[in-house]
Amino acid sequence: MFETGKIYNRLSDIHGIYKGQQYGGIATPAEYPFIFIFTGDAGGDYGYRDGYDNEGVFNYTGEGQIGDMKMTKGNLAIRDHQKNRKEIYLFEKFLSGYRFVGLCNYIDNRIEKLKDRNGELRNAIVFRLDIINAQNIDKAQTSTSKVVEAPKAVYITKPNKSKSLQQLREIALSSTPIHASAQEKIQSIQNRSTAIKLYAKKRANGICEGCNETAPFETKSGPYLEVHHLTRLADGGADLPQNVIALCPTCHRKAHYSLDYLEFNNQLINKVATIEAALS
Repeated sequence: MFETGKIYNRLSDIHGIYKGQQYGGIATPAEYPFIFIFTGDAGGDYGYRDGYDNEGVFNYTGEGQIGDMKMTKGNLAIRDHQKNRKEIYLFEKFLSGYRFVGLCNYIDNRIEKLKDRNGELRNAIVFRLDIINAQNIDKAQTSTSKVVEAPKAVYITKPNKSKSLQQLREIALSSTPIHASAQEKIQSIQNRSTAIKLYAKKRANGICEGCNETAPFETKSGPYLEVHHLTRLADGGADLPQNVIALCPTCHRKAHYSLDYLEFNNQLINKVATIEAALS
């Protein structure tokens, strides 16, 4: 339905076809087994705080702008999406549209003290979500049960530098079974996050993938390069081989702070696509 990384017009491309609430962070079309959730910087003005936590899990604040949030409507739809056989599609605000990030699986939820639209502290529902990798999204059709899930031996394998490029790729692209325990799901997400960073550096082999210059210096763990995510999503980005690049410090800062950072990032996106195509 949606292409990972592509920007869509919310009203025409999403609601114009599938209906559902046109405003707010959660849309639940009545005639389709989909849940659309939207994130962006503007949510901070209404007491929402989305992004990756230190475990690598994506945290998504539920709906409700004033007072304590309730486990009803869109919030309930997210919590029960697996039981109701509905897929969660995550979109991130980008320029004048919304960029499709990927499908999500619910892990669990927590209650946190966050300010509402009026600046008053309230109980907010924060969902912890596992973003499914794009390669597995292509294999999903109309139910989360059709997503190809990795064997346990893969998704609980801890990555390290001794793993081959292919082994790191397999861990990074593994999809945790929806019926695994919350602890196993979080461990899988952490493993994927570590694997993709090791993968980017091993793929670069000591050469900056931005300027093609040798890494500026050596460390105990090897050539010093920094891993940059090419799609923003709370400065984390989705953990996919085509979304990460190993850069020298200068190129990394250029990708974030230069006047032409958008153009430079587009160049990097095309470069990684070419590199990955050669590896496949």
